[in-house]
Amino acid sequence: MPQLSIVIPAFNNSRYLPDCVHSVTHQHFRDVEVIIVDDCSTDDTYEVASQLEHEDSRVRLIQHDKNSGTLASRKTGVLASQGQFVMLMDQDDELADGALQKLIDFGNANPADIYHFGVQVVAANKSAQDAAAGMTSFLTPCARTLHDADILKAQFNTDNGFDWHVHHKMYRGDFARTAYSYAADQRLVLSDDLYMSFIFGTLASTYIGIPDSPWYLYHLGRGDTLGTQLTVQSISTMAQRDAQAFSMVGDFAKRDNILPLRNDWHDRLDDVRNRLIEHAMNEWQDNLPSSDKSEGLQNILTHWQADAVCGELYRYIRDYAYAYLVADNRSSDVAINNRKLANQYLQNVELIESAHSLPQHSTNQHYLDLRTIARQHLLDSGIINAETNQDQSTRASRLKIMLKKLFSSH
Repeated sequence: MPQLSIVIPAFNNSRYLPDCVHSVTHQHFRDVEVIIVDDCSTDDTYEVASQLEHEDSRVRLIQHDKNSGTLASRKTGVLASQGQFVMLMDQDDELADGALQKLIDFGNANPADIYHFGVQVVAANKSAQDAAAGMTSFLTPCARTLHDADILKAQFNTDNGFDWHVHHKMYRGDFARTAYSYAADQRLVLSDDLYMSFIFGTLASTYIGIPDSPWYLYHLGRGDTLGTQLTVQSISTMAQRDAQAFSMVGDFAKRDNILPLRNDWHDRLDDVRNRLIEHAMNEWQDNLPSSDKSEGLQNILTHWQADAVCGELYRYIRDYAYAYLVADNRSSDVAINNRKLANQYLQNVELIESAHSLPQHSTNQHYLDLRTIARQHLLDSGIINAETNQDQSTRASRLKIMLKKLFSSH
């Protein structure tokens, strides 16, 4: 039985697979198996993986007979693994020299279920360079040890959580195989990391964040759409996939026969919901052309509850209104634009609230809290006045007309 199993799901984009595998097999630490799961690629991935298997007996290739998605590929590989420890890698990433020995030494000296180590972000383009610092901060773990219920409580927390990628983490082998045995046999792409992180965080007894451990080379911008504009269809697909992941997380949380007893399931599911809708709305905000924003917002609302969407709109309003509030010169172009955007997003959110009878019919505390803060900033900055804030009913007719104008044309 090898000390470490590394599972690499692969689908097309074979260009980087040899570098990924060689970053493992060329290390001084040798007691490792590499499992490549080819998810029925349509390019030369199978041939490239077969050559890698031929050149090193520690590499094993498994091929799906139909394309099943990332979740299924990782599940196939992990359940086939035999290692004392298990790690997952993406096919276009690499490990730093010496990473395996350091991880195994740490794991043998510190029993745990989840070992979270750091990254080096390697930017593939200008957009990736701009995002690298923030991504490094997000992916670098705090040096800490968490136990039992505190792991999931911390995982998706906005203040002191940790990222939900399944790569740049090493898992105790039997723990990883048990966790993946509970994963649903459903096609899931992109949001599978969050889904599996929820399962890992639920079942784990001990999580360790390893300090000073930038051992995973994360190639940001390779083969993805980082920094490119989205379309109405792609934002809708993204929102749908995130909503599917949230539904699957909820289904898992209902499995009382296998889960530890805890009284905070509602709060933990709220945490996941907030992170997922935040992701969808940030993509809408940052990467959808202004001309498509209205239709894109309407499509997101077909997959997510209105109060969750409104909470994110209020987050933007809060930030724009606060920036205007503290501006040294409110006549500057920047300040005027912040005021304009706060008003624009306020109109959007009030249209949705009017259509869905919010906030009175909402129990979403995240939305209610963001709404309160945003409206206070709007009042303090003079963007709205107290009468406007208190008496929204007088604006109902105008809002309905605007709602029809914004949404009925698509």
